[in-house]
Amino acid sequence: MEKEIFRGNVLDIGLENYGIVYNIYKEYNDKVNVEYINGKEEQEKIKENFYDSCIMLFSFSNLWFKKDKKKFIRDIYRYLAKDGLLYIWDIDKGYRKIFNSVIKILAPGRKLKKIKIKDLNIFKDSSRENSVKLLEEYFEILDLKASDGIYYIKAKKKSLVQQCTEDKRNEKGIEEKDESCVNSA
Repeated sequence: MEKEIFRGNVLDIGLENYGIVYNIYKEYNDKVNVEYINGKEEQEKIKENFYDSCIMLFSFSNLWFKKDKKKFIRDIYRYLAKDGLLYIWDIDKGYRKIFNSVIKILAPGRKLKKIKIKDLNIFKDSSRENSVKLLEEYFEILDLKASDGIYYIKAKKKSLVQQCTEDKRNEKGIEEKDESCVNSA
């Protein structure tokens, strides 16, 4: 993470506040305004088509179900501005596997931060392959790296000619597709 530079409006999505994204952002930006959103009850405070970057640091793997992850990706798509970037760092753990490790993150200024991550749920797929499949409908993958059980994805918001009513149908549990929708990515 030491080489990442986040500019503009940044949406930091995380269940734990490690302070890492804030410190990286503060390193390269003079004016820093941080707003913290706690839980779904404050979700309406997040602005649509506003953020230049969205960062998910070890938070995507905390969602258990594929449908929840899909909805989460749709929400992030709505929050990002045109050509917005999504950055994901997470554990690369598939079904029938566990993850239990201390992650070392090198931030700007050669500062080392350690995070203990434990996921013993063998019924959850948090693999890089699964994450890429979930992202492809809304994002173009620009960079993908994996090492030592951790993956990194950098993706750019796709431009859609028409935003379909499919999102609303999926929220209601209806799986039909609107064939009149055109996706020009």
